[in-house]
Amino acid sequence: MIQKIIYYTLKNYCRIAVWFYFSRWQIHKLSPIPDGPVIFVANHQNAFLDAILMICSMQRAPWSLTRANVFDKPLAKKFLTTIQMLPVYRFRDGFSTLRKNDKMIDSCVNILSHGKSILIFGEGNHNYHYYLRDLQKGFARIALAAEEKHIWKLGVKIVPVGIQYDSHDDFRAPVLVTFGNPILVNNYVQPANTNQENLDILLKKTADELKTLILNINPEQYEERVAYLKANRQLKKDLFEQLKSDQALVDHYNPTGSMPVSKKQGVSRWLNPLYLYQYINHLIPALIIQWVLKNKVSDPQFTGSLKYVLGMVLSPIFYLIQTGICFVISGSVFISGIYFLSLPLSVILRR
Repeated sequence: MIQKIIYYTLKNYCRIAVWFYFSRWQIHKLSPIPDGPVIFVANHQNAFLDAILMICSMQRAPWSLTRANVFDKPLAKKFLTTIQMLPVYRFRDGFSTLRKNDKMIDSCVNILSHGKSILIFGEGNHNYHYYLRDLQKGFARIALAAEEKHIWKLGVKIVPVGIQYDSHDDFRAPVLVTFGNPILVNNYVQPANTNQENLDILLKKTADELKTLILNINPEQYEERVAYLKANRQLKKDLFEQLKSDQALVDHYNPTGSMPVSKKQGVSRWLNPLYLYQYINHLIPALIIQWVLKNKVSDPQFTGSLKYVLGMVLSPIFYLIQTGICFVISGSVFISGIYFLSLPLSVILRR
């Protein structure tokens, strides 16, 4: 019971923070998210912010798989287990540790056997580039092991999920989370096949589905296609329509078409009183975040994730401090209350 309270309290707080961090957070479902044993397989572009987005975008409470080295300390292990995370061992953790993945697979099979769900980032590690890398076999091995244990009658489904960031690092950028059509494992694999044949079938089917849910730019012409996209992109209000429009554009890349024109950011936002109000009242936590990112972060692909987490922690602290100062100066509960409410509202209205 205590574990559930901690999990759902943290999940709901993260949802609020996601709503503030992104200017638009759109969830699109090609089909309803199924009940029963499900493995959610998503692309991985933005460190642990991907997992937060995924969990906050659904009502289900999946167990998440993450790299094993974050479980090294007992306190961290206890907390991560409380929020339903399981360790995955990689070659870099030592060849001998890979045998521990058998225990992880057994744990996942047990979770699925009880009709619960699992979240896995199929590529195995994060990367900023807008294309799908080769999927690792882990999720397929778990699905096959679960079905084999239940004599191919468990009904495991794989749900591909695409996460599409408009910007990986920028605060108040839009993000789209798209849940694809469920893949019923038993519709594609056969007990008579070899294990490798079934693994290959599931890997290919899942990868094919995932590629339709994200911007999947040809790596061989990546920079050219990204430049072409930026130059010719037509902005849409609906983020799923935006994704489809962007996909069509990069798929029909025309190297003779228009290319990017250098754009200098104007000063008009500094003439906007609302922007100035938001900027001044969030200046101290923003400076702290910038200092941490500059001096403590070696992997730039953690930038967006740490911006989100640090903002989630620092913002309410400074809201309370600044509201207290406002009360000391004004002596009015009403004025202080209005000021307190204006702080998050200024973020929501930021453009």
